[in-house]
Amino acid sequence: MFRVLLTLFLFLANPGLHRRAEQRISLKFMVKSGKTPTESWHALKDVFGGETMSRTQVNIWHRCFRNGLEDTKDKPRPGRPRSQRTDQNITMIAGLVEEDPCLSVRDIMHKTGLSFCVVRNVLKKDLVMTRKCCKFMPKDLNEVQMWTRMTVSQDNVDRVCAETDPAAFMRRIVTGDETWISMFETETKTESSQWVHKGNPRPKKPQCLNFQRKTIATVFFDSQGLLLCEFWAPRDTITAECYVKTLANLKEAIRKKRPKMWKERSFILHHDNASPHTAAPTLKKLQQWDITTLEHPPSSPDLTPCDFSLFPKLKKELCGHNFRNVASVQRETKKILSKFPQSVFEDSIFEMVSRWQKCIAVNGDYFEGDNVQIDPLFEKGQMSESSSSDEADE
Repeated sequence: MFRVLLTLFLFLANPGLHRRAEQRISLKFMVKSGKTPTESWHALKDVFGGETMSRTQVNIWHRCFRNGLEDTKDKPRPGRPRSQRTDQNITMIAGLVEEDPCLSVRDIMHKTGLSFCVVRNVLKKDLVMTRKCCKFMPKDLNEVQMWTRMTVSQDNVDRVCAETDPAAFMRRIVTGDETWISMFETETKTESSQWVHKGNPRPKKPQCLNFQRKTIATVFFDSQGLLLCEFWAPRDTITAECYVKTLANLKEAIRKKRPKMWKERSFILHHDNASPHTAAPTLKKLQQWDITTLEHPPSSPDLTPCDFSLFPKLKKELCGHNFRNVASVQRETKKILSKFPQSVFEDSIFEMVSRWQKCIAVNGDYFEGDNVQIDPLFEKGQMSESSSSDEADE
């Protein structure tokens, strides 16, 4: 008879109720009917089968209903928050990162007690931050050096803008510099990377150091191509007298390869502020030869076409080659430079203008790798205009 009444009660109850709620309602009915906890548990087991509450839970709810509890629902409780990405945690992580930007995700996790995923999501999604490696700079510039870089760059840009044809002015520039070339140029980790199948081990190669035997190369070029490439012995010291001899050879190279430029004396010499380039004998000789120069700020390899364009391309071609002697590396260097297309030299010359503008935009600081927005001084079409007269003279 009791089982019939229990089945009828469950039939009349809301069929959408959760199984636990149904069992509590049924248990409350049995408590009101005077059933013991054991009898109630057996009755629930006959109806609900494997979904029946444990005997411990039946005893707890039976005691609560017997003591006057009327509500069959669980008491409200806060429980674990659905997300730990709260404003308080975001502010805490932002403070830690601002105090020490070098902290890793695991360091922040240990300091805050938050999970790895929460810290990572706060950094990437809430704070919109990404981790970047530091970029090495040639040196730490002071305010005077930054002001000098910005002032010289501004003067050069104004000089170009004052010309009727800025592109023609840039084609008159002859630039050059010196660089060390080793008998074995080591590859970087990125350059030596290889494609392998997934699951295969990483390729291995012995670590190589640059050979002590190396040579100094002096290279001069303009927008049309290579003008001069000379080499010095490893133990030679480039003095002002040596550099004056190099400039004499450069004059002869311009006379032979750029006859119109030589005849009009229209070329403009650009070199950095190395000691031989700015020594009194060199300046006196340039004045005697009536050679116009383009000013260059000190501590500025990022504004020298040889350093930011030509030499990195040359070293990349030499990577991985092991030369037996100095003469072979000198021959290969000349061969690589002669094979470079004209666009390499032209782009290197014209890129000077955009780099001057970027230097001005960042107030004289180093800008390599930074996303500096500038308005180009002239379009690419002006850069690629052919200097047919010079080519005809050659």
